[in-house]
Amino acid sequence: MRSLVGVDIDSVPERHTIVAEGVDLEVVDRAVALVSAGATDADPALRELAYLVGGLAPDRRDLPLIVSVGRMHRVKGMATLAETWAGSALSERANLLIIGGDLENPSLDEREQLDRIELAVPSAERATRGLILAGHRPNDIAARWVAAARLGIPGRVSGQGVYVCASIKEEFGIALLEALATGMVVVAPDGGGPATYVADQDTGFLTATWDTLALKEATHRALDRAALADPAIAERARTMVAERFTIQAMAAALAPVYRRVAEQEAELVRAAGAA
Repeated sequence: MRSLVGVDIDSVPERHTIVAEGVDLEVVDRAVALVSAGATDADPALRELAYLVGGLAPDRRDLPLIVSVGRMHRVKGMATLAETWAGSALSERANLLIIGGDLENPSLDEREQLDRIELAVPSAERATRGLILAGHRPNDIAARWVAAARLGIPGRVSGQGVYVCASIKEEFGIALLEALATGMVVVAPDGGGPATYVADQDTGFLTATWDTLALKEATHRALDRAALADPAIAERARTMVAERFTIQAMAAALAPVYRRVAEQEAELVRAAGAA
């Protein structure tokens, strides 16, 4: 904190409170419930995912999904993930679904990532090699797709997928937390925010995401763990998010801060009036 913003929170700890951003767990829980209920035909988002997976080559449709959600930016590592997947045996084990970016009118940053992905997997080969670039989707749709990647859609989308955050750095990781709340096994950077909440080798795997060899190995291990289909792993991940990172938890941490500020302000007003 001192190097980032010039504030040493350890020098006067009573003056500083760390409050984590909150995840809307209701969106995640609704997505899981919808997929669990088998409501694919009734839900446009799930129908679209089934359509996208159905557009892959027949021999790829039964493979699990590696999912990543985020901006098409170098720091987010989308091209690095695609290159790592395409250039290794990961592409034989799973399809890759990248959710994010403006595919029709990309910015310069997005164009750079898309050009690298195109070199790794040319557009004409995406269906046969198992790459789906979905572009940006609203949060509730992304949540349903992540839930479907974990739980599967019978006859349409294989379950036991994993979530990979290939960011060079990640201060917090909302999409990563939402994937954990869904019960997905994750791969995440071994520094920054994710290192404080991903239980390494349990709910996920922490690695040097900038190192393609390390990223590849961590993703293989995540796929192995997801294949166990152990509900206890999913429950531990969701419980961690529910206890520490919900909007309600954020509000509970912020309320005392605002209360203290209001009380101190009232005391200053009283003191000024008495003077």
